[in-house]
Amino acid sequence: MSGRETIVAVASPPGRGVRGLVRASGPGARAMARRVLGLDPAGRGVFRVRAALGEDLGCPAIAMWMEAGASFTGEDSLEVSCVGAPALLETLCARLVDAARDDGLDARRARAGEFAYRAFTAGRIGTDEAEAIAARIAATGDAELAAADELARGETGARAATLVARVAEVLALVEAGIDFTDQDDVVAIAPDQLATRARELAQACAALRGAQASDRARAVPLVVLAGPPNAGKSTLFNALVGRARSVASALAGTTRDAIVARIRLGGAIEVDLADLAGLECAEECAEEYAEEGGRAAIHVAAQAQARRSLAAADVVLRCVPPGGTRPSVETGGAVLDVATMCDRPYPAEGLPVSAHAGLGLDPLRAAIAAAIRDDRALRRASLAAVLPRHDAAFARAETALARVVAHVESPARSGRLEEAELVASLLRSALDALGEVAGPIHPDEVLGLVFSRFCIGK
Repeated sequence: MSGRETIVAVASPPGRGVRGLVRASGPGARAMARRVLGLDPAGRGVFRVRAALGEDLGCPAIAMWMEAGASFTGEDSLEVSCVGAPALLETLCARLVDAARDDGLDARRARAGEFAYRAFTAGRIGTDEAEAIAARIAATGDAELAAADELARGETGARAATLVARVAEVLALVEAGIDFTDQDDVVAIAPDQLATRARELAQACAALRGAQASDRARAVPLVVLAGPPNAGKSTLFNALVGRARSVASALAGTTRDAIVARIRLGGAIEVDLADLAGLECAEECAEEYAEEGGRAAIHVAAQAQARRSLAAADVVLRCVPPGGTRPSVETGGAVLDVATMCDRPYPAEGLPVSAHAGLGLDPLRAAIAAAIRDDRALRRASLAAVLPRHDAAFARAETALARVVAHVESPARSGRLEEAELVASLLRSALDALGEVAGPIHPDEVLGLVFSRFCIGK
């Protein structure tokens, strides 16, 4: 990705549109503007031009010129907005590349992410902003776009900065006890206070990770259909999705994998709806399929997948068929009991629903939305802004702080803060880990906290 090359790419979404955008960046952008657009710009401005695409072939366009140092990439940049026909945009890209090469300059099509990469290397954007751009590109719904916006605003870093200040304060107290024990005005932090504050900080780090696990840090809540085989789960799944997405059959065990589809409950609430294999006792499965070889292994794996999905779910729809019993589910989310096949005359426990007759579907959607709001599952948009590298940093900080608590509260301690250097080292490790998200803190800054709290050197 040499800065001496000029890169060109279509910057508007794929497909046809009313308008399309072509972007160029690098030292050859001026030659492109001159040869293709008949423009010799100075400074920054927007111009009405006619793009020369070939002999007697041109297209009216609007060009934006940005000088080096004032553009997204920090280089001379040209953006051309014209009719959004894919063939025309591709022709314009080819003409711009040829124009720079005709002036003896290196030019080529841009690689994925290269404009953002050049902006990063030029100091125009930071890592979080670059990752936010990638998150916006990958977003598949409004909630994921909200998570990308939160990431771009740096809110995760701001939360980490608050923790940095609190950890630094505790570290300052510990180091005061190490370095200034000869000063009468200095009182080192008591072990019980240190343990309490370290525990609170460890819990705060765990909360920032998103329910103590990065795999739950997603923008869209997960709703799963659970119940025994032939409970009507797949039929209800298809009814909620609005099309035949899952195979519904009277044959038990038809559903093996977790089938997932995104649906909108109304308003801005989107969920991922999952249809799971029918829940059965693991011991009964092994005994029932003992003589069936590979099929037994498949069945056991399907049960394991179903229970993993239950553990990660925000809302579980526990489907109970006519005359059936409610299976136990292990989940950290809300559980709604759904009485399936309610068009049949039988005592129902839970929300009555008939997927075949279309009964009870709207009340069920409303109940799911209410459970999501009550369970604060919409907070997933915030958790999705916790990137994997952020999560790893918070995990390291949490581990270091937990080790501080274990050291201070060890039964072998005499009630005094022993091995304070070890405690200070662990706190410094937590501070360094949090600094990867919020920005590093220099040892002199910790020392400054010491002097701001105590009258040292009176």
